[in-house]
Amino acid sequence: MDSHAELNPPRRISRPVLVGFAALALLVLVGAFLINAYVERERERDLNDWAISLNLIAENRVEAIEDWLQSRTASLQELANNASLQLYLWQLSQRVQEGAPATEPAQLSFLRNLIVASARRLGLATDEGQPTIPANLPQHRASGLALLDAEQRVVVATSGMPDLGTRFTAAARRALKNGKAAASDLILDPHERPLLAIAVPVPAVLGGHAQSGSSAAPQGTLVAVVDARRELYPLLRSGVPITGSDETLLVEKRGQQVVYLSPTRDESIPTRKSLPLDRPRLAAASAVLEPGRFGAFLNYQGREVLAASQPLRNLPWVLLQEVDAGEALQESNRHRRFLITSFSLLLFFVAATLVAAWQHGSRVRALHDAEALREKTLALQKQTELLHAVTDNTEAYILLLDDRQRVLFANARVATATETPAAELGGQSLAGVLGPASAAALEEQLQQLHREGRVQHCTRRLVIGDEERSFQCSLVPVDHVGDRYNAVLLVLQDITELERAQQKHASLLRRLVDTLMHVVDLHDPNSANHSAHLVEIANALGRELQLDEADRRTLDLAASLANLGKIFVPREILTKTEPLTEAEQDLVRRHVQLGLDLLKDLDFEGPVLDTIAQKQEYLDGSGYPHGLRGEQILLTARILAVANAFVALTSPRAYREAIDTEQALDQLLKESGRKYDRRVVAALFHVIENRGQGFAWRQES
Repeated sequence: MDSHAELNPPRRISRPVLVGFAALALLVLVGAFLINAYVERERERDLNDWAISLNLIAENRVEAIEDWLQSRTASLQELANNASLQLYLWQLSQRVQEGAPATEPAQLSFLRNLIVASARRLGLATDEGQPTIPANLPQHRASGLALLDAEQRVVVATSGMPDLGTRFTAAARRALKNGKAAASDLILDPHERPLLAIAVPVPAVLGGHAQSGSSAAPQGTLVAVVDARRELYPLLRSGVPITGSDETLLVEKRGQQVVYLSPTRDESIPTRKSLPLDRPRLAAASAVLEPGRFGAFLNYQGREVLAASQPLRNLPWVLLQEVDAGEALQESNRHRRFLITSFSLLLFFVAATLVAAWQHGSRVRALHDAEALREKTLALQKQTELLHAVTDNTEAYILLLDDRQRVLFANARVATATETPAAELGGQSLAGVLGPASAAALEEQLQQLHREGRVQHCTRRLVIGDEERSFQCSLVPVDHVGDRYNAVLLVLQDITELERAQQKHASLLRRLVDTLMHVVDLHDPNSANHSAHLVEIANALGRELQLDEADRRTLDLAASLANLGKIFVPREILTKTEPLTEAEQDLVRRHVQLGLDLLKDLDFEGPVLDTIAQKQEYLDGSGYPHGLRGEQILLTARILAVANAFVALTSPRAYREAIDTEQALDQLLKESGRKYDRRVVAALFHVIENRGQGFAWRQES
């Protein structure tokens, strides 16, 4: 044995080999760590994007609920401030205290008619006056309006008013005690309908007169019961859904339970579904314990979801916005797998290259050079495969062109669209691949890129694969590819659906503006069609003054919405034939700011709100609300001011008849340079002289 061991001694691994293996292992570990860190950062970025999206949707829907509740409360508060209602309620209370006869007093009849009419107006008794069921059976409706005295006794109520149980009367007691509006819990009636009561206090009447500013305790409450299915729950589905699985829920903490106040996808009855708060991964539990938090949770069915929450300001509820995690992160997970696979292959390739280079390091120079060449060829092939793996799985059309606009490379999407194998596209001209029309549409950008040597962007309608669509085009200069110089990377991104969505948004905004114009006309019968005439004149002036397209859109929207604030001015003031008092004039002047307050949360392109705000400003600084002068006033606002003054002068009002066109023009001419822009007034003269007979306001007069 000893002689055999001496003849075949065990091989020892040399130190350079050990160092090489250690370096390789370190490279693999560092590469794996960097790959994992990059992939996790990409996933975190996707989660942040979802957090922003879900929080934005939650904030919008919370705002919709708050606006709805504020609108309902304001309507009830307006009714509670009715002096006749306050006085008659006080008189009825006095009759009860004095033991008056049991015959129905006239005050009660008035209050009943007032409550019924108000309920109809507010949509709380839409079937009042309809034929009843031909049997002596009670009719229980899901909404109604009632007037209660200070002792919580019902004075009058709409027919079929839901029963005022303890939770509803508790809201009325809070309103009486605090002197402020109060809302009840969301409860189910005997017919499993979710109802919500809103109570507002009726101010006291002292000495037989209404005391709106008095500090005396309220003398009663108005209680409105609304059907949450009809008014509240639709607000949870407003807007465009982001996925097919997103869900908006209202939840509330009750003791150690979280209660679902709105319907869920499993068709559970609102307020009947509740789960314990001690489930840390339950989305609803996290929402009521830590409102505003975003993360991955489990929903009420045990499915993993991404969720964000927002608390309501005026109700003890939390709005929970959920989306199925698998559906939301489907693209992210696919991208993650692609990155891991690609980088792992790249890491393996690098490691394999290093091992091969180390193994062949001891060979002769000639063999080493030959092997190195083979390895470079293999590396190029791998890089080409990686390039195809990346470009063939993108939605963009990618072409690499030489300096003569011939194709060096085309991805699979181009080959599929043109029904030509990718291998056959190489060497063809751009016109041969995309067609002469599409190539000609890109010619200007290609020439500009060669002149300036920097990236060019444009939007074009191109025909690819026998279908014309809109594309975002990016042309990137490439110094050289192999032995080819002055190459161009052409990336075409299909934006047809995005443009359609933008057009739909613009159409919806236009319909909203037209509706608001109609509301203004209905509110002020003496100024009917004023907004339409104002839009017509303002647009004609914009064309005459050769405004660009963006300023003309701004002017059109501003003219459409300029008088929106008048809906807050009482109709009796707008139709008053006598001179207005100072207070009434101040209220009329405030219509500009009131309209801006109503529109401030809408997203307009261009200075629409600034144009409306400055329509009453004059060049000499005598206008309102800020006393702007000269060039401080936007050109669009100066145009709107002239158009508004002209339409107002040539339209009848409650306190005067309309004046003719010539008189109106003369008056504007006298005030030009002081109040109005001379150039705009001159343009108006030209418009009326050349095209005035074709205007709708001339045809109506």
